[in-house]
Amino acid sequence: MKRVLTLCLVFALLFQVTACAAQATSAFSDVPTDADYAQAVAWCAERGLMNGVEDGTKFDPDSSMTRAMLATILYRQAGEPKVNGDPHFTDAQPNAWYSNAVTWAVEKQLLRGYGNSLFGVNDPVSKEMLKVVIARQNGGNPTWTGSTELSVPATRAEAAVALYEAFYESEPAPTPTPEPTPTPAPESGKILVAYFSATGNTRPVAERVAEVSGGDLFEIVPAQPYTSADLNYNTDCRANTEQNDPNAQPAIQNTVEDMDQYDAVLIGYPIWWGRAPKIIHTFLETYDLSGKTVSTFCTSGSSGHEDATIRGYQPDATWLEGRRFSGTSQVENWVNGLELPKGSKEETHKMYIQIGDTVWTASLEDNPSVTAWVELLSQGPLSMDMSDYGGFEKVGGIGTTLPQSDRQITTSPGDIILYQGNSITIYYGENSWNFTPLGHIDGVTDAQLREVLKAGGENICVTFSLEEPAPHWGAGLFHL
Repeated sequence: MKRVLTLCLVFALLFQVTACAAQATSAFSDVPTDADYAQAVAWCAERGLMNGVEDGTKFDPDSSMTRAMLATILYRQAGEPKVNGDPHFTDAQPNAWYSNAVTWAVEKQLLRGYGNSLFGVNDPVSKEMLKVVIARQNGGNPTWTGSTELSVPATRAEAAVALYEAFYESEPAPTPTPEPTPTPAPESGKILVAYFSATGNTRPVAERVAEVSGGDLFEIVPAQPYTSADLNYNTDCRANTEQNDPNAQPAIQNTVEDMDQYDAVLIGYPIWWGRAPKIIHTFLETYDLSGKTVSTFCTSGSSGHEDATIRGYQPDATWLEGRRFSGTSQVENWVNGLELPKGSKEETHKMYIQIGDTVWTASLEDNPSVTAWVELLSQGPLSMDMSDYGGFEKVGGIGTTLPQSDRQITTSPGDIILYQGNSITIYYGENSWNFTPLGHIDGVTDAQLREVLKAGGENICVTFSLEEPAPHWGAGLFHL
């Protein structure tokens, strides 16, 4: 009878977790997860083709797609190539958020002006024209027939679907990143990981860089915080003004204590219009990094890594190759491939994870939830049934409730998460939500994670322990 009740509890916990997790798959509050355009919107947002509106939490799927928006989306999809000059239209302003995109779209003959030197920046795009322009971008040469469908504007949701259908299948398969050959590191030295994160996307990457490198974490906090209006790139917002002003240096509220103690500085930031935000210029103007090892990392949905505009501030530093990230899964490979001094933090606490004959180690976070988790495991190994959810995670109940230390994060493959205080999730994909991170599996590739976590089908048995398991571990476990 007790076993039946226990199983019922586990199934109830799993149902609760999966039901709640389903609500976490949309990055925008006005895009229902079951909408027929939800997958296309998520794909466009991940690649930085279409961003949110207002404070970034809404997508506004039913509003009309304008000609300036469409030019900008296709310009981003092409990788934002360099253009010369401003658009030659009386209704297209120079140095506006759409200027380079309009110039490029006209040069590529994707869009044309109306005559009388007008482009129609704010005019809606019809469904017919949307289809024609995207087909041109995709290598075709269709012509608009001038049908009566011109009077039917295309919505942002319809544009997202059209982009997804046109380019998703044509995307090349990702080339596996070769494992870097670690270079010998000096026996001593301290590392600073300094980062600026206006909307929170760069923060989890910086935290992972600090974790892997053993560096101290420092957030670059602007003296005047950036509001959602400041970051509304569809207007003449503060961010656009600063990026277009060669002398702009936004003030920083806080300072690094004793920069001289650091031998290496890793600097993280989002990419704004193909470049580092001007507050990074301020940071580099503030400190003398002569003789230090410096490298940068950036976050972006599509734009590549760029540090050429900031290297001139510290010509006497040793600059290493930087990297762009859209998540945290490749951070460890990048950091381990850099020639950095050995980090100063103490060795991270470890735990063991066994699935069948496979045993992994995981580095644990430093938060109150991990302390409670370690106390639970100190009673002995904990084994649980974990079920697959959403094609990106395994979920299982722990039979008790631990304190939560939730924060907004984007998971990466190998992350171990405490969900709602009563369930453990092992991720083999990415998801953004308020979670409590417990740790990260060490030195395992995405392919290896999937192979082991998916080998047992929908349900697998996973055992967590503070002690290294014997080759045939099985006796003495308490099983939920």
